[in-house]
Amino acid sequence: MNQAEQALKALLDPMLRDQGFKPNSSNLGFRRRTSFGFHYLSLPVFAMQQGGPYVVNVGLGVRHDRVDEIVNQLGHVWGSANQRNTTTVYRGLEFFPFDASRDGPKTIDFERIELEAHSIASDVSAMLLADGFGFLHAYSDIHECSVGLNAPINVRTHQLCNNFPLRAYYGVVAAALAQPERLPSLIQSYTDFAQQEGAVEIMMYEVGKELSGIEAIAYRLEFLARTARSTVP
Repeated sequence: MNQAEQALKALLDPMLRDQGFKPNSSNLGFRRRTSFGFHYLSLPVFAMQQGGPYVVNVGLGVRHDRVDEIVNQLGHVWGSANQRNTTTVYRGLEFFPFDASRDGPKTIDFERIELEAHSIASDVSAMLLADGFGFLHAYSDIHECSVGLNAPINVRTHQLCNNFPLRAYYGVVAAALAQPERLPSLIQSYTDFAQQEGAVEIMMYEVGKELSGIEAIAYRLEFLARTARSTVP
């Protein structure tokens, strides 16, 4: 953990502990365990060049074990430890801020670590109190995840999962668990959009690896829908 991360961690730790979060040991992130998974505040800090400045990217995530354990059956995440850390929804505030002036890109100059860490910690605290905790609460409901991930459908970039077609996979599983009546039209809409856009996978999957293009995406959507529905009593 670099000096900027250490400074931010020390400043944010008391507030977040009061809210039930515990700091990660290996990186600057805080996690709050829930009955369904966890809430996550991510604050990775990295240097653009030797000696800084440090860039801080703030993100908020919610994991529903029921959803992620199904999506991870696609085989795109290696190792059980990594699979346990995936999130159902994740909002990177660098690209999708609640308030652009408060939540936008942040940097810490090496020579002003303490001063600028205080400023960023203040912005992060204000974000959490005004919007962040509400975001985590809202998406603690799988139904809200289904609604949010699947609206709109016809976009590549999305504030809850900025990766298409991975967002489609998460959206279909959430819908299978919370809005099953949407599945036929949802799968068709995602398949049509992928074909229209000429969508190309940027990740390697075990399920459907013998297929390519739209055929592979459609196969994975159907696989996830069947798998998710089989878990519902």
